[in-house]
Amino acid sequence: MRKSVLFLLGVLYLVSVVVVTFFGIQARMDQFKVYITSLEITNKEIVYNKKGDKCVVLNLKPNEGTVSFWIETKIEPSNASNTELEYKIVNGNGMPVSEDFVIVSDKGEVVFKQACFIHLQVNTTDGSGIFEKLLINCRES
Repeated sequence: MRKSVLFLLGVLYLVSVVVVTFFGIQARMDQFKVYITSLEITNKEIVYNKKGDKCVVLNLKPNEGTVSFWIETKIEPSNASNTELEYKIVNGNGMPVSEDFVIVSDKGEVVFKQACFIHLQVNTTDGSGIFEKLLINCRES
């Protein structure tokens, strides 16, 4: 009985050492990550509305079928560990927009299939929680 208790205590000690070592290494690795501190949408077509929101107006010509718009961003610091961005499109009520109207790619290309007004949110994926919003009005010309 005494040997089995000592054996069990030895196993528990080894498991605890392994767990503490693993999580200690993870914590030390995280301290070397460089997080994004600022994100800005920098397209030259941006104008500001009366509320100070960033806006873009696009014209959809009836015979062309679609109009594309690439989102240009600036991230600080430039040496951030994770510079991937996530693009989310919603309407004025915060509801997702159907892909029948507009599509956004992982790289920031927004393709309008028909005229509509959307809210585009660009989110960082590094855990910093930083985001930027852009209103896009695609209207028929």
